[in-house]
Amino acid sequence: MNEQNNLQNYGILFDMDGVLISLVARWINPVEEIITSVNPNFDRERIRDEGSSLRLIQGGKKSLWLIKGITQICKLGGLSRFQTLRVITIVGLRAITRKRFPIIPLEGAVETLDSLKKMGFKLALVTSASKFTIKKLEKEYPAIYNKFDTIVTRSDVKFTKPSPDQLNAALMNLRVEKQYAVMVGDFVSDILAGKNAGIKTVAVLGEFAELSRPILESANPDLIIINVTELPKYLLHLFAP
Repeated sequence: MNEQNNLQNYGILFDMDGVLISLVARWINPVEEIITSVNPNFDRERIRDEGSSLRLIQGGKKSLWLIKGITQICKLGGLSRFQTLRVITIVGLRAITRKRFPIIPLEGAVETLDSLKKMGFKLALVTSASKFTIKKLEKEYPAIYNKFDTIVTRSDVKFTKPSPDQLNAALMNLRVEKQYAVMVGDFVSDILAGKNAGIKTVAVLGEFAELSRPILESANPDLIIINVTELPKYLLHLFAP
């Protein structure tokens, strides 16, 4: 990075679940509890052993991204089609009540965002979560919410990641040129969205580092890190000529 360039010209785009917020607490544990209620004998070990393949699931049409993920989980667990439909229905009903999918920040997430803001970077949250979830984030964890200069949810676009639509909207809001931007995510869809938008990409291995690495490596990101706390020390090198 040219030292004469102002860091305020640079933008970091973050996925939320699995990068800043615990994917286990928000989705995996609640969905596993629902699956158990439908089929107590489901193949829990296979889901845990092969669960990293879920990082290959891509969004696209925003109405289908969650159904794809749950269907794959149920398939791995050996559930029947009828049982899978029951799980999807229960998840949908609980999503409507909006009470059982907790937002729990990952260790070091707040401090990392604070460090990046102090360095001068512009920050964007680019997430497949709903606007309601973002309002919940604002209420429960303003220390995270207030760090972002712009937030783009699935409700703001027609197609979610790996489409570049959300990323392009964030860059426009930040007024950051693509050569000065990076997408940080834990799913292949995040990395592909960054590539489709023409920006650099950072893959976060997250809570399933050993299982996730080969899957995320297949997407060929510019950088792979264990968790988001490693990001500040690599950013300057990432943008170096």
